Amino acid sequence: MGISTKAAMAFGLVGIAAVLLGGCVHRIDTTQDSVQWKFVFVSDTQGDNREQVGKSCIGDAIVRAIAEDIAKENPDFVLVGGDLVNGWFRNGHTDYATQFANWKAAMEPVYRAGIRVFPVRGNHEDGPERLALPPLPAHHEPPSDTPMLLKRAFCEAFSEPYTPRNGPKGEEGITYSFSHRNALIIGLDEYGVHQHKVDQNWLDRELAQKNVPHVFVYGHEPAFETRNRDNLAFFANDRDTFWDSIGKAGGRVYFCGHDHFYNRAVIPDSGGNPIRQIIASTGGGRLLLWSGEYPEGARVKGEYSDSDHYGYLLVTVEGLKVTVAWKGFPKEGVPAAWRVLDSFSYMSPETQN
Repeated sequence: MGISTKAAMAFGLVGIAAVLLGGCVHRIDTTQDSVQWKFVFVSDTQGDNREQVGKSCIGDAIVRAIAEDIAKENPDFVLVGGDLVNGWFRNGHTDYATQFANWKAAMEPVYRAGIRVFPVRGNHEDGPERLALPPLPAHHEPPSDTPMLLKRAFCEAFSEPYTPRNGPKGEEGITYSFSHRNALIIGLDEYGVHQHKVDQNWLDRELAQKNVPHVFVYGHEPAFETRNRDNLAFFANDRDTFWDSIGKAGGRVYFCGHDHFYNRAVIPDSGGNPIRQIIASTGGGRLLLWSGEYPEGARVKGEYSDSDHYGYLLVTVEGLKVTVAWKGFPKEGVPAAWRVLDSFSYMSPETQN
């Protein structure tokens, strides 16, 4: 059955209004939300801590293996949660531009396949931590212009034509949002002038414009502490505001890295919405053991943890259903022996603001 001319005009006006209202969000692709699609999250691909002159500053073989497997999966895009390279720490005097060039070379299978890559910074792309950890020994202290030089090199390396530049002032290209099909994606810089925090005012504005069922937020630092003390939990009240904003907008996962293992935990927001923190810092950096004890244990419920495998997250979206799978291989094993080590699914609450 056809529709009348007036009805068609009405639908057209509604469509135009929707575009105008959503114009502040960088849009990549909008199609009907019943189409199955997938994306990847990977984090902490840096090299080891040996001070070896001329080192590549990435976990070469592991990053290449991950890139090859990602290319086989052929996701719509790849999110990278920081600590791509050694950066300022034990870098063997390899300059920052070369470090990022080495990373992009290892990820060549992904770039060659035309898969878009959206990284955010980690602590290795910023500079020494100044709040939660003891002061660095003098011989490890980098020059004072390190954060500025690292940020410049990062932005130059990852300023692609598709990179959104809608972040807050001073964070253009390192904090951003974009819409893809039926999801809003938000990448957060948690360093610079607000170490262990996010720009909450900017985030609130982006979430308020959400007009799709799904929202996926990612950054480098865990919101709830596991092994390391330098994380968003250092400012607990701000962290709680951040967590509530994700839950209120219908978000049910926060992807992060930093702690060099895989961990999935569920932490309800103040409204009781179940949000999972997924630490997937298994991209090539040295894997570390952890006791499994959360400092905020009464609030945090651990669901799965692993320190023995390298890998990445493969997220599949089909309508309102989201499936998050962690693919990996043993740290002492053959990179070709990929298998799904953890997987869970949830349904979007389809919250609209």
